[in-house]
Amino acid sequence: MMDDDKRNPQQPYEPIRWKAGLLVLFFAAAFLMIVGRLFWVQVVQGSHYREIARKQYESRVELRAERGRMVDRNGRDVATMMRTTSFAADPTMVRNADLLADLLASADGKDKQWYLDRIRKEDGRFTWLARGVNTVLFPALSSLRDPGVIRVEEPKRHFVYGPVAAQMIGTTDVDNKGLSGLELYYDDVLRGTAGFVVMQRDGRGRLRPSINPERKAPQHGAALQLTIDIELQRVVEQELERGVRDAGAAGGTVIALEPSTGDVLAMASYPSFDPTRLDRASNDAIRIHGITDQYEPGSTMKAITAAALLEERRLAPADQVDGKNGQTTIFGHVVRDDHPMGLGTFSQAMEQSSNVVFATAAQTLNDRVFYKYVRDFGFGIPSGIDLPGEVRGRLKRPHEFDVTTKTFMSYGYEVSATALQIVNAYATIANRGVMMQPRVVRSVLESDGTTRRTIEPQRVRRVVSEPTAQALTTMLEGVVRRGTGSAAAIDGVRIAGKTGTAQQLEEGTYSRKAYTASFVGFYPANAPRVAMIVMLDRPTSSIYGGTTAAPIFKRIVQKTITMLSIDETTRQRVAASAEADSVVVPDVRGLMPGAADTVLKRLGLSSVADTSMGPVIRQYPPPGSRVERKSRIVLSVQRLRGRHTERPDVTGFPLRRAVTTLHAAGFSVRVRGSGTVERLVWDADTCTLFAR
Repeated sequence: MMDDDKRNPQQPYEPIRWKAGLLVLFFAAAFLMIVGRLFWVQVVQGSHYREIARKQYESRVELRAERGRMVDRNGRDVATMMRTTSFAADPTMVRNADLLADLLASADGKDKQWYLDRIRKEDGRFTWLARGVNTVLFPALSSLRDPGVIRVEEPKRHFVYGPVAAQMIGTTDVDNKGLSGLELYYDDVLRGTAGFVVMQRDGRGRLRPSINPERKAPQHGAALQLTIDIELQRVVEQELERGVRDAGAAGGTVIALEPSTGDVLAMASYPSFDPTRLDRASNDAIRIHGITDQYEPGSTMKAITAAALLEERRLAPADQVDGKNGQTTIFGHVVRDDHPMGLGTFSQAMEQSSNVVFATAAQTLNDRVFYKYVRDFGFGIPSGIDLPGEVRGRLKRPHEFDVTTKTFMSYGYEVSATALQIVNAYATIANRGVMMQPRVVRSVLESDGTTRRTIEPQRVRRVVSEPTAQALTTMLEGVVRRGTGSAAAIDGVRIAGKTGTAQQLEEGTYSRKAYTASFVGFYPANAPRVAMIVMLDRPTSSIYGGTTAAPIFKRIVQKTITMLSIDETTRQRVAASAEADSVVVPDVRGLMPGAADTVLKRLGLSSVADTSMGPVIRQYPPPGSRVERKSRIVLSVQRLRGRHTERPDVTGFPLRRAVTTLHAAGFSVRVRGSGTVERLVWDADTCTLFAR
């Protein structure tokens, strides 16, 4: 009994020991799992989680690189960078939306209500309001204190000459990435490499600088030295616009090359655009028409046909040819001349632009031989210019020729080319038969102005011999002296050139109303420095290149002759001929259209206004420009179709005239300072003028 009593007290503790052991094993396993998890998180994946944590309290802020500047061939700045401020808002924090919208409207040009809608209707905590505002011109924005306003300092393209050369220079987006022109073609050179700085983020998400922050400085883009002469470019654009208006044309293009190097000295199309107001620019205005649009050259092609005939010794300049009194039939197709001729020399046929002579003479050339010369002059193949969007044109291959191809191609049909291809062919003649590749950039520069890389002129090929080029130059001089190009003649300057008039294709048939008028040539003919083409699209005052395009060529030469290395006597004589019949445009802004027209007529000028309801607020050409007598001055007039429908821009007006203009338009005026108006600030219907 005693043994049983000794064993019984132990039995209740055995299950407890078993459970305790199980509990210990459970906690041991859990501990090992926790340790293993900690090891996995802190050691194996430690770097991953540290990166996540770091992103929660750090923020990498991009330091934007500045785009490289552009300078012209003489080192004058054309496109640079300026520091601007972009404005955004946290709509939930904005206190005075009305004041903010009013200030931004005066600086950025949009309607005040547009900003109010952005601020009041935005659901998020961030909305852009205005990008790239120059706060130096609008100091009120710098002093604005509103907790909901977010300011971001950003570099922005500054176009030193405004819209001059805008199509060639190109455009960038708000992030300074190239979109067109040189900005796009050389984007990898110009844009540079962005840097960054690491900032600390507090518990409320606000950024603050840290001690010795991680930082990488941006590498600014390289600069470009262009081949253009910005002063020549400016004159080209002014005269092209005037010529397009005078001819009633839909548009026009001018390209000037240096024959010995292929350098583009100027390239312009009209209409163009203002690069500072891309929101108002159409794709057609931004496009570089001189390399993207193709036309049938018309009679400017006769110089190419003549080169082939001279080089192959089928004809010489003094050889007798028969113009058949202006009409002949070749393979059943009638060929006619606008300037009929009978018997005469080959040079005279060029001067009178005889389709009959050239169509007849072209039949003596083998198809492949004729094709070779046309192609060697650059037709049907891209020139290789350093601009985006160039097209190759259209040139039939010899196996595509039919019985009419040489007939019509000899005087500029059944072949399509760009303005650049045509002027480069004439530059080849001017360069003694050697073709150079057109280029717009001559060197890449470091930010300090030193040369990183020089882009050497590229010789493409010899197209014709030097004697052929010289003989052809003499024939083209005769066109200007005695022939269809006489409107381009300038006393004292030897100009070689050719007129062109070509019907345009519309829906597969040649139009009787739509023409391309052109003049292409080079000067001085004895030592060519410039080859230039003037091309007008669908002129209405006259369809002929000799009466519409040639005068534009002449005026450009007259106004830019001082840029060439010629003797002083000739320079003075040409400059005097340009100014003899010219006047300085008066400032008629602020006057009513009738009074403005009276002032202009006293100087031998005429005017055209877009309305007659209010005072003149803009004029082109601008005051102080020198133009020829009988020129038209385009007046933009204040519209008064309803009360306060348009705010006049009187920047640059004399103060008294600015006040008169604003009062006439129905606005109240406050004045600060005296002299010329430099800045306007609008407050509803009241304009404050800042003058100095």
